[in-house]
Amino acid sequence: RARSGRPPPPFRRAWPMALPCRAMAARAGPLAHGLLLVAVLAALSWESLSPAFAVGKRILVTGAGGRTGRLVVEKLVATGRYDVRALVTSAKSKAALLKKVPMLPEKSVFVGNVQQPDTLTKAFAGLVALICVTSAVPKLKVWSLFPFLFGKLFGKKIKLRFGWKGSKPEQVDWEGQRNQFDAAKVAKAKKIVVVGTMTGTQKDSFLNSIGEGAGDQIVMWKRKAEVYLIDLCKSSNIEYTIVHAGGLSDAPSGQAPLAVGVDDTLREVKPVRRIPRADVAEVCVQALDCEAAANRSFDVGSVDAGVPLLAGGLEKLLEGLGGANCDYSINPPP
Repeated sequence: RARSGRPPPPFRRAWPMALPCRAMAARAGPLAHGLLLVAVLAALSWESLSPAFAVGKRILVTGAGGRTGRLVVEKLVATGRYDVRALVTSAKSKAALLKKVPMLPEKSVFVGNVQQPDTLTKAFAGLVALICVTSAVPKLKVWSLFPFLFGKLFGKKIKLRFGWKGSKPEQVDWEGQRNQFDAAKVAKAKKIVVVGTMTGTQKDSFLNSIGEGAGDQIVMWKRKAEVYLIDLCKSSNIEYTIVHAGGLSDAPSGQAPLAVGVDDTLREVKPVRRIPRADVAEVCVQALDCEAAANRSFDVGSVDAGVPLLAGGLEKLLEGLGGANCDYSINPPP
């Protein structure tokens, strides 16, 4: 796709000139033969490498300071195909990301707050695709360990209590994601990939109970943002891919058996296994150029009957869905 409409490189247009050069080299001796060989190898190198580096699409990864977001950045940079940008929340996160991904230019990492749209403008300028990996992050309330352990001793079920590192889900996962989607539309982006979570169809999801009182409903706010994105894309020239990941691990990519599903049906498959963050990152990167992932919302997890996700394997993985998407009328957000 990246080659369409591009004129051939000047070296390739001049290729017929090599024919008389061969005749000259035959008369000129070993030195000329060596020069001709160098020219041929250079031509082959141009032919095989220039398309990959010529793509140059600007991709912005938000939430790049997190563990999954950083892996997305690493994989994008490693392809050599994209103009990669990253959005983090602080100068400290920026320094940490640059240390982890030394090939990423410092000028390509931006500090911003997804709750403040005016801080997003520079990072979003000129992007072709957005990969959104932002999320509110739970933080254990240490004092809750004592009643939890006490309950364990006496056979009583007492929940651990969590707060948040920074803002709550309503501000990050709903308002923050909405701001990002709007900014991507203004920037005339063509693709938005979002990392969400499973359990969206379950009203009693444990994840929703995290936070104050009855819980801060993180999955519900994520689901609300996803519905907003789908409606936004329907009214504009933007494709979306929404990836609901199961429980995450830090194992390497390309090894765990993966499967896709919709509406949390994968949670019914036993045993339940964690999916490597690196595999979730790989799904995001492959979704950029996978036609089968366009305008799709699906779950992805690790099950014994799955297959490892290798390069170019997302299209085959999605075939198992038969075109199905997650149904947002099940447990709809407000």
